[in-house]
Amino acid sequence: MSASPQEILIIDNNEELIDVRLSGGIHYGPPPECPETEQDYCLIRIGVYQRLLQVQSSLPTGLFLRLYEGLRSLSVQSQLFDEELNRVRQRFPSFSDSDIHIETEKLVSSVRNHDGSINIPPHSTGGAVDVEIIDESGRAIDFGMEIKDWVNVAPELITPKPIGLSVQAAKNRLLLVTKMQESGFVLYEHEWWHFSYGDRYWAKKTGASHAIYGACINLTNTVS
Repeated sequence: MSASPQEILIIDNNEELIDVRLSGGIHYGPPPECPETEQDYCLIRIGVYQRLLQVQSSLPTGLFLRLYEGLRSLSVQSQLFDEELNRVRQRFPSFSDSDIHIETEKLVSSVRNHDGSINIPPHSTGGAVDVEIIDESGRAIDFGMEIKDWVNVAPELITPKPIGLSVQAAKNRLLLVTKMQESGFVLYEHEWWHFSYGDRYWAKKTGASHAIYGACINLTNTVS
């Protein structure tokens, strides 16, 4: 049996963070989820930034990659997990605490595992990104839903290949995942917009011996 992402070794290469708002080349949207994300959401590791630039250069003329969210602090991650935990508890009142935790983690990673051990969420490494493609007017192309509506749509619509997705939305999702994978990212199995490079999930999916990005809590250097 293969190791779970939480069991994968991390050897952080201490790569600096870069602020997309200052560096250019990649579009970004307003702060997502809650005001507390504003300080961090456009921060990503340099290696991730370079790969996003590759994705942008490979897109058809008139289409642009937009970063929805990059780095997320542990405190915000914990807040979002608790909010999703409450929603899951309401949807599945008969679930055990363990099952509720597992179900919640499909969409929001916890800073602690159910047994109390420390977990490092992908968004807290600077290696995970939520992205979409926009047109020249700045509007997201048809993906069947907008990322910001993830708490309001049917859970199956969030998955990469839901049943009943329109032909155009399916085509657009395939375009996004193809271009991201060509630049070294791996798609998260439960969210069509979430991709990883360098974190534990990436290491698990690619068979890498270890993750190269750990928690950014001690990374104080940011380049522009």
